[in-house]
Amino acid sequence: MKESAVRARILNVASRLFYDQGYNSTGINQIIAEADIARASLYHHFPSKTDLLKAYIQQADDQWFLGLEAFLKPIHDPREKLLGIFDYRMSRQQVSNFGGCQFVKVSAEIPREEIQLFEMVSHQKQRVQLYIKGLLLQLEPNQEHQLSTDMLADTLFLLMEGATVTASIYKDPQALKNAKAIAEKLL
Repeated sequence: MKESAVRARILNVASRLFYDQGYNSTGINQIIAEADIARASLYHHFPSKTDLLKAYIQQADDQWFLGLEAFLKPIHDPREKLLGIFDYRMSRQQVSNFGGCQFVKVSAEIPREEIQLFEMVSHQKQRVQLYIKGLLLQLEPNQEHQLSTDMLADTLFLLMEGATVTASIYKDPQALKNAKAIAEKLL
C-alpha cells in the first residue's frame, strides 16, 4: 500500500476515534488495531500522539471550510450566505448526531501547556469569525444597526457557537434554529 494511503488511513481512524470517544480516551494501540497497521507505520507518519492530533485538527479545519464553501456555493447573496452558515452548522450537527464541535471538544481535552494545539483551534475559530466579517462587509450599509461590523460579526459568531454547544447538549437542532432566527433579525 502506498505511504500516503497508510497515512490517510491512520488519520481517518484517529479522526473518527478522537471525535467519537475523545482524544484522551483514544489509545495508540486502538488506532493501530483499527487502522490495521504496524506500530512502526504509525510512528513513521506521526512521531507522537500529539503530532497525530495536530494533523487531525489541520485536516478538520480544512474539511470544515471546504464543506462550508460547497454548502454555500449555490447562494450568492451575502446575507443569505450568513444565514446559510447556521444551516451548515445545523446539518453538521445532525450528521454527527449532535456530537458537538470537534474543535471545542479537542480544546477541552488538551493540557494548557500545549500552546500550539490551542493556537490551531483558535485559528479555526478566527477563520470562522473572519469569514462572517467578510460577508458582512459585502452587505449594503444599514444605518439602523446599533452594532459595528466587528461587533455584529462577533455577535453572529457567538450566537452560532453557543447554539452549537446547546444543540449538542440537548441533542436537538432547536437552539441553532433559534440562533438563525435571531441572526436574521440582526441582519
